[in-house]
Amino acid sequence: MPANHAMNAHQLVSEIWRKLAACHAGAASGMEAVLDELIAAYREPGRCYHTLEHIAALLRQLDQHRQATHDADALALAILFHDAVYNPLRADNERQSAELARARLTALAFAPALVAKVARYIEATEHGHTLETGDADLDLLLDLDLSTLAAVPKVYLSYAKAIRGEYAHVPDELYRRGRRQILEGFLARERIYRTEQLHRLWEQRARVNISAEIADLT
Repeated sequence: MPANHAMNAHQLVSEIWRKLAACHAGAASGMEAVLDELIAAYREPGRCYHTLEHIAALLRQLDQHRQATHDADALALAILFHDAVYNPLRADNERQSAELARARLTALAFAPALVAKVARYIEATEHGHTLETGDADLDLLLDLDLSTLAAVPKVYLSYAKAIRGEYAHVPDELYRRGRRQILEGFLARERIYRTEQLHRLWEQRARVNISAEIADLT
């Protein structure tokens, strides 16, 4: 579903969800309740980066790359649900978000094949470096989800601060060590971005940003 770039995050997420549900749901009852649940999840206290604005930004980016997709609706649904469950104290957020999507979409009578694809896409946003997708749409989703790594330095700095805010409960020394390990893991990859276009556009900038943050954490 095309994104209206003039809308704020709440409006955009609401419009995209309603259009997707109108197109794919076999049952109209409960559509607004699911939307309310998603909005509330992304507005939970303690979220600094994984917010409604993050979801809206990804939907807008998806719209920019829509012509390169095979199943843009599946991608949009995966974006809408992929961070719905986010607890920095847990390591299974992606799986829990996928289960939430599976339950809610199934209850609304979305096609089982679409539900299964959306859940698989969400689970993949764990970003395991050895994951071989064999799926161009999923490669695009994973690249878009890492787009902030290639942001201009000012935006990247805000992102890094937001991530630290979400881990405010973690002592500074422990956070620095853990964050460095994650970032160094990205640098160790042969390539951060999977699609050829975004690899060309973003790879170098992402590596510069990540290296700068690692230097700040040392």
